[in-house]
Amino acid sequence: MRQNLKTAHIMKKLLLVTLLAMPFVLSAQTKVKETAVPKSVLITLSKTYESYKVKTWYQAPGQYIAEFVTDGQEGHCYFTASGEWQYSSFPIALNECPTLMNDYFVNNYPGYRIKSTAYVEEMSGDNYYRMIIIKKGVGAEDCELIFDTRGKLQKSTAPDPDVVKRDYYTHENPNDESVREQAAQDKSRANRYAKRREAPKPDVVENERPEPSDAIKANFNKRYPAARLAAGPDWYLRANGEFVGYYMNNQKNRFEAVYNTETETLTKTGKVLAKERYTSAIIKYLNEKFKGEKYTIEKMVVYEFDAKYRGADGKKPKPYTYVVVSQKQKNGTKKFTRMEFDNSYKFMGLLAQPLDEKDVQ
Repeated sequence: MRQNLKTAHIMKKLLLVTLLAMPFVLSAQTKVKETAVPKSVLITLSKTYESYKVKTWYQAPGQYIAEFVTDGQEGHCYFTASGEWQYSSFPIALNECPTLMNDYFVNNYPGYRIKSTAYVEEMSGDNYYRMIIIKKGVGAEDCELIFDTRGKLQKSTAPDPDVVKRDYYTHENPNDESVREQAAQDKSRANRYAKRREAPKPDVVENERPEPSDAIKANFNKRYPAARLAAGPDWYLRANGEFVGYYMNNQKNRFEAVYNTETETLTKTGKVLAKERYTSAIIKYLNEKFKGEKYTIEKMVVYEFDAKYRGADGKKPKPYTYVVVSQKQKNGTKKFTRMEFDNSYKFMGLLAQPLDEKDVQ
């Protein structure tokens, strides 16, 4: 059951997990019908797990969450709004966790109880166990312990184990003077420690740069093997929902491979022109447009559509050129003008915003 799932995914490269980088508690969510879930999310789920059944879909700020069953194990699968798989969390019995986990808890946190344990699979391939513990009593806060797949502690938001054990012993042995003195010192030390230790992260999606799907990466790697690249790809999500991979070939020419996130196919490829290869007809147009003004061409890219791509009219669109021009302002900043030209170098229109974060700002 659970073992099948772990076998299928632990085969990924197990790097030291980026601990606590994502939330694990369902909150601020609403139920939604599957018809309201983006197609990209549904496609990613089907590619992540071979067999599954979704019980309920939820929507949270920046997220879609599937409460689902796979290999007989219930869990929650988290996706970004653009359809990228973030991680999956599966509740798991303590006796199914590595023995080292329970040993660590028993030996270091007397007076605490285990609230929950879970097995987590991340998009990066980093899989690990998560244990939530809480001090017995009223008003205590949850503490989080992260263990690798062998059961070795990797990260913790719990108090210093030595302080916990002394505090517990003091409570159990109130007449021991030496213990009381040590407890006073420990209390001061614990207060300092609490200020330094990392607080549990809230259940919000962190503003990390999104990554393309595995299918897009595989398509890119097949078309542009690493041996043919001098740099890249550096992936960015564009405002229109496309993913672009910036890269440089061994001849030091720079390119931009643009992918459709829904079909996960290459849409077009842009070649960044060297200064000496700027199109003369476009230079002429710019000289007339900015007559009497100083300007700099920051970028000139010729985009050609993939052979299999077809537009809304069923035809393959013709190439076009994207140009970014800058002008220095009196306050020292730059003003950017973004333009597009058709394949005959006729001006097509202006763009108000940069294409993505890597585009000239």
